[in-house]
Amino acid sequence: MKVLIALFLATMVIFVSIFTSLTLGYEEPSVGVQKGDWIEYDVSIIGTGSMPPTHDVRWFRIEVLPVQGTAFSVNLTSRYANGTVGSSIWKFNFTEGNVEGWIIIPSNLGSGDSFYDYSIHTGKPVDVTIQSQEQKTVLGPIRTVTYGSDSFRQKEWDKATGVFTGSTEVYKNVTTRTGHYIEDLTITIQAIATNMWGTEPILGLDQTMFYGLIAIVVLPLVTVSSIMVFARGKIKAIGALHLSQGKIVILTIIMVILFEVATMILFPFYAIGLSSAEINLIMQTIWTTLVLVSMWFRIKGNYFVHEITMLIVMCAWWVGFSSVLLMDPFSSSTEVFSSTPLRLIMNSLHAIFSIPALVFGTWLVVLWRPKSTSFAEKSSRIAQLTTVFWVPSYIVGVLDFMVLHTAFFG
Repeated sequence: MKVLIALFLATMVIFVSIFTSLTLGYEEPSVGVQKGDWIEYDVSIIGTGSMPPTHDVRWFRIEVLPVQGTAFSVNLTSRYANGTVGSSIWKFNFTEGNVEGWIIIPSNLGSGDSFYDYSIHTGKPVDVTIQSQEQKTVLGPIRTVTYGSDSFRQKEWDKATGVFTGSTEVYKNVTTRTGHYIEDLTITIQAIATNMWGTEPILGLDQTMFYGLIAIVVLPLVTVSSIMVFARGKIKAIGALHLSQGKIVILTIIMVILFEVATMILFPFYAIGLSSAEINLIMQTIWTTLVLVSMWFRIKGNYFVHEITMLIVMCAWWVGFSSVLLMDPFSSSTEVFSSTPLRLIMNSLHAIFSIPALVFGTWLVVLWRPKSTSFAEKSSRIAQLTTVFWVPSYIVGVLDFMVLHTAFFG
């Protein structure tokens, strides 16, 4: 009897030990996103052939809906190559292995860790292993990113959130379930904006504080310089006033260049939740408004303010254009401007009006001389042509944005 009791107790001890070890050894996958998190991506497709129309996406945005345990949904909004926009709800469940093509995986997985992928499209569940990790700059701050791949895709994730930040997928001699044949295409996806992580400190300071300090230093210098220039202009004779206006012109050029360069380097565009197309539309609206204000001053006979305003617009435009050439000298394929007939038509119309507007605007600025008595007459026709081309250019630009980047026209 004692032997049976001893065997029973030993069996129970072994059973409890095994059960405990299994329980402690299992870690529920963690979700690193929360409701309201979002991230946007640009999609580039190159190669031979084409994607099915339902998968020919060129931009998309993921926004996380409420999270419950290891399950959550996202609202995925896509813009297709033909300009149409659509959205759908994608469901994730890490416990069940629903990771939707590795778009979002469990958070804080390091090199050698793995996650479960039910592989709903192939029906072959797999454990995907994180192959490596490193520190790199992602949309501003330095983040820890991890990498994983299989036979046709390479993925990069932000470790802390589990959200993918970039991927490359190769489709070669593939026939989809709907019968669409893909000869040889490479799809590159890159994150372009998110609200999931903040900006990187500058010199140990929060960026808002840093920008505030810059403003505290720069604004007084600008104010004092402006006062000195205007004061010297008032106490001197007409010839000296001519020189003072020349100094204002030089100061304007310098300040516009410094301001725009500083903005491009320091301002966290990725953190404000706007796409590059939306930012461009805002800037074009500002420039067009300033051009119209400039022409209003011209009508009122204030040619100095008229030309200073035009000088600001043209300097800002040329600095921005030059920076694009320096940072990305035609490395981006021009196919993006003519990838569809509609895109080709809209961009062609925009160029027809924009190029003359910029040429005449630059000509108008170059012609001007402070206190010139003949400028008004010489520049009359050029000012008219600048306005005639600039306003339609802006209107076409707005239509271009609405057609290619919104669902306004369906």
